[in-house]
Amino acid sequence: MKVSVIIPAYNASKTVDLCLRSILKQDFSDYEIIVVDDGSIDDTKEKVKKYSVRLISNAHGGSSAARNTGFKASKGDILVFFDSDCVAKKDLIAQLIEPLKDPKIGVTQAWWEVANKDRLVPALVFKTYEYFTRNLKYPDFLWSYCFAIRRELFQKLGMFDLIWTRVEDVDFAYKVIKEGYKIYLMKEVRVGHFFRETLLAHLKVHIRTARDKFLYVNKTKKFIDQRANIAEYMKLGVHALVLLSIFFIPLAFTPFLVLLLLSLASHLPMTFWAMKDGWRYILIVPFEFITKLSWVVGSIVGLVTLLKMGK
Repeated sequence: MKVSVIIPAYNASKTVDLCLRSILKQDFSDYEIIVVDDGSIDDTKEKVKKYSVRLISNAHGGSSAARNTGFKASKGDILVFFDSDCVAKKDLIAQLIEPLKDPKIGVTQAWWEVANKDRLVPALVFKTYEYFTRNLKYPDFLWSYCFAIRRELFQKLGMFDLIWTRVEDVDFAYKVIKEGYKIYLMKEVRVGHFFRETLLAHLKVHIRTARDKFLYVNKTKKFIDQRANIAEYMKLGVHALVLLSIFFIPLAFTPFLVLLLLSLASHLPMTFWAMKDGWRYILIVPFEFITKLSWVVGSIVGLVTLLKMGK
């Protein structure tokens, strides 16, 4: 059974060498590698040309457009989408495609290891994801950095919707579930992943994601999922009140203090769970507090965008 490994790449000069070397060393024989350069302005293309892979150049249109382009050029019965800032172990393909023999499994999702774990922000990001997925086997969402899907199903679902730039994987996962298939999170299958290393970059991504998720939820009316449950909405609401009350501190300092303590306390279960692996994870409390505030800001931006679209 032929497998097509599709790698979207945009300004991936720092990681694409490691990525391609790892994919080329797979202990699976019948596979092709397609790299879709998404209009990079660094030397990504020059680096890719050194390897025995197929290179396609796109005008910059985002990762969804690049993945769709790779699919159209592919020949495999199974598609493995793999991001250019990831590093694979030699048995990745073999492990990832095995569960797809079960007709109930629509997508297999690899789990990650932090490739730049010496940096604080990536370590904190990973721990928060690890906590959230600690009891999940079949999520109703998808991270698109590394997953496998049968060709006919990907085509049936209509590929990635180019309308969504930050929540295209959310939309794709909904379509998989709607068709009656499961998404299998394979925590035993790990890929190295280079996370964003600065707090500012982390917050910018979350603001944009929150904006797009707000617009997506408004359009689809899919308000509840495993990541956006009632508890998370309540937590987001408390953080929103903290942000709002900042403007009224001179008039109502006590309510502000109570809301602040409640919002910080909401992150304690995750923090205590993570601290078994080191004291530095006590920083999850302020880190998650700031991250949630970025979601509030992004949601506000989404609301303003929606109001402007309505004019």
